Amino acid sequence: MNQNTEQLRTEPIARLLFKLSLPAMIWMLVTALYNIIDTIFVARGIGASAVAAIGIAFPIQMILMAVSSAVGLGGASISSRKLGKGDDAGAAVTFLNVLVLVGVFAAFAVSSAFFMLDSILTVFGATVAIMELSQQYLSVVLISSPFFMFTLAASAMVRAEGQAPYQMKVMLTTVVVNLVTTPLFIFTFGWGIYGAAWSTALAQVVGSILMLRFFFSKKRRTALDFQWRKFRLRFGELKEIMAIGSSSFIMMVSQSILFVCVNVMLGTYGGTEELAIFAIINKFMALVGMPIMGIVQGMQPIVGYNFGARQFERMRETIWTALRAGLAIAILIWLTLQLFPNPLMRLFTNDTALIAGGVTAIHVLFAASFLPSVQMLINGIYQSLGKARVAMFLSLSRQTLYTIPLVFILPSYLGVFGVWLAFPIADALTFLTAVGMAVWDRKLLFRPAEEEVKQATNL
Repeated sequence: MNQNTEQLRTEPIARLLFKLSLPAMIWMLVTALYNIIDTIFVARGIGASAVAAIGIAFPIQMILMAVSSAVGLGGASISSRKLGKGDDAGAAVTFLNVLVLVGVFAAFAVSSAFFMLDSILTVFGATVAIMELSQQYLSVVLISSPFFMFTLAASAMVRAEGQAPYQMKVMLTTVVVNLVTTPLFIFTFGWGIYGAAWSTALAQVVGSILMLRFFFSKKRRTALDFQWRKFRLRFGELKEIMAIGSSSFIMMVSQSILFVCVNVMLGTYGGTEELAIFAIINKFMALVGMPIMGIVQGMQPIVGYNFGARQFERMRETIWTALRAGLAIAILIWLTLQLFPNPLMRLFTNDTALIAGGVTAIHVLFAASFLPSVQMLINGIYQSLGKARVAMFLSLSRQTLYTIPLVFILPSYLGVFGVWLAFPIADALTFLTAVGMAVWDRKLLFRPAEEEVKQATNL
């Protein structure tokens, strides 16, 4: 048994969850803060129109992120269980299959986006006033997207080995690169929105190089034994990877579709100001969700490994500890947003109308933002156990089943305010759905035993 995974079997759960979650949480928080700071640079250096333009381009980036995250999470779930059974060679083959999938999807997605760029931006809500800025930004970011997709997928595999600290170092490095080069390119070089785009591209390339170093350099840190001559594509495993990761893919794609719908409705009932407000609020939405995703990422290898090793008590303890920690953090962030919306908006602009509209949007949109943390954690549990269909349903519930229909319905009666109101209503419905599913599967999730696991799963 390799040293990377021994800790998943023996180390005390609270300390292990903290150890694996903290690097991911720090990275997620720093990334969220970086996105906020980066948007401040764009808003102060270029203007609100540039912020709105990047907001229009963001859903396309999210789709590419969705593909790579889905492949990485699916592969990590399989690898964690293989490592728990002592099948290190099988885990290595899984990782190589992950690389093949990412490469194929990256080539197809990026080339397709380039050919249909103008049409995509129009459908995604770009107005005439911001179309050119959106084109300039996205044309550069698409070039570097394959590097980013590889980094995301490889990060999940790093976590599957219990090496979350290395993932944190990689991501923090990319954030530092971005924070240094964005103001340099925008203010010093005067590159405008191209500066923001090239800064992002450079950071993505740096991240991919560091991930390659982890797995394939002479001083590699992975415990996986890559036997290249014996490698073959395993189409059954490729299918399983996509089945498990499909819930994350659908969740992120549905979020991308949600952002498109919001942009379209804001363009219909408002204008560039409302689009800029939502682009800013997007950054705070990440601030709410990313720390919880950090806990999910720390929890998943522990749950998956101990499920594979049939150490069900450790699995149960991990789940309860993660739920308590996630909800506490979500409530703390919710209080910050509700108490200090005005100072937060003033970071981006001095425009009184933009600030007033942003304060109202923050109060309403984040009114129940702590509730989806429970759904995210429960969804992560199902992913770890290979329960792809249930995880997919939960992933669909928030954006597709609730928020998107409400975004289209409520503005007809309440205008722009209806767009903001759709979010807290959907958050409450999502919470009730996730809790209902967890109660239904309470024996598997919270009181597992060998016989119950055999009956409740197909593993």
